[in-house]
Amino acid sequence: MKHNIFLTYSHEIVGVAMKWLVQQHFPLSAIGEAQNFQAALNDLPKKKYDLVVLDAEIGDSTHVLGTVKHIKSISPQTRILIFSELDEAVYGPKYLAFGTNGFLPKKADIANVVLAFKTVLRGGLFLGRQQDEVRSVENDMTSNNPFRLLSNREAQIVESLVRGESLTEISRAMNLRETTISTYKKRVFEKIGVKTLCDLIAIWKIYR
Repeated sequence: MKHNIFLTYSHEIVGVAMKWLVQQHFPLSAIGEAQNFQAALNDLPKKKYDLVVLDAEIGDSTHVLGTVKHIKSISPQTRILIFSELDEAVYGPKYLAFGTNGFLPKKADIANVVLAFKTVLRGGLFLGRQQDEVRSVENDMTSNNPFRLLSNREAQIVESLVRGESLTEISRAMNLRETTISTYKKRVFEKIGVKTLCDLIAIWKIYR
C-alpha cells in the first residue's frame, strides 16, 4: 500500500537510514523530509501525510509539542510517531497524552522501527516494549512522574526556574550561594533527564 511519510531527523546519517528503511519496507511510499521543525511546518501543508516521524532532538520539547499541535490542527488524520532518546517508560505515555500515536526509542532495533511504522500507519498505538499492553495514559501520569525523584529543595528550585527567576534571585530568596543553586539545578536536570531549561519547563507542563 502506498503511504505519504514525512521524516524529521537531527543527523543526516539517521535520515539516510530512516529513508532506506521506508524504501525497503514501504516501497510504494512517497517520502518528505526536514532537519528542523520550521522546515517541517513549511512543507507539511503541501501534502496530506499519513505518518509524520518527529525527531524530538531537533528542537526542545516545547517545539515538539507545538509541532504536534500544529500538525493536528491542519491534518487531524495524520499519525505522529515520536523518535527520541528520552526514557520510553517515563516519556512515551506522556507524548501519547498530547495526541501522538507512538513513541520510538532511538536505541530500537530495525525490527521495532518497522513494527512502529506499521502499527501507527494501521491506526494503532506504539510504545516499544510496552506494545502489547498500552495503558491508559491518564492513570499512569502520577506513578511515572520524574519530579517525584526530587528532594523538597530541588522541587522548590524547579518551581522558581519555571517562574522565570534567575539563579541570583533564587539564591537570595533561599539564602544560599549562587554556586549552590547552580549545583542543585544541574542535579535536577540529571534526574529529570533534560539538557535545557526549555526542556525542563516543557516536561513540567506535562506533569503539573
